[in-house]
Amino acid sequence: MSDPLYFSLWLKDLRPAALMQQFEALVGLFPISALRPGVEALTVRAISDAEPELLDEAFEEPVPLSEAFRQAQHFLHDDCAYEFTTHWDLWRNHHGDWRLLPQEVRICCFAPEYENDMGDHIRFALGWDDQFLPNPADPASIMPVASNLRSVARLAQSLHESASLQRRMLWSSAEESFLSQLESTVFATGGERLQ
Repeated sequence: MSDPLYFSLWLKDLRPAALMQQFEALVGLFPISALRPGVEALTVRAISDAEPELLDEAFEEPVPLSEAFRQAQHFLHDDCAYEFTTHWDLWRNHHGDWRLLPQEVRICCFAPEYENDMGDHIRFALGWDDQFLPNPADPASIMPVASNLRSVARLAQSLHESASLQRRMLWSSAEESFLSQLESTVFATGGERLQ
């Protein structure tokens, strides 16, 4: 069974006056899909996920990231969360055939006073973890999954180069850690060609 895979960031110096600029600078490093570009939706919540949305906008046509951030700026508060729905290109198993396809990604930016169980400031919901784990029963999965893992590694590296990061974490909601799952599936596939 698949679980969502997340990449979370904690910022060193989250300045309320420059909150949206800090978020936009980091989120702007995310490789938005060439096959399905733009931001398709923006949701803004105040205080916690239990509260109703202040804004739940599904755009008729995808908008550039800068436009989505411009709209989010109208709701700038220390206790808000901003969720952008976009895509990135991943290898996905489509009816037994691995193809490079757009994968929906939700990017959440949490202001410092927003009630957030992880305490992270930016969270990328990257897709389902099975797109990042080789399937021992499907030898054809090794190369596409390795490519998807390299995409995550490139994202992590580009974000790491930002001096404003305190911590980062790749995780899933599964009981077993993503790293443990990856190690066991790589071992089950013989550990070959997954570099």
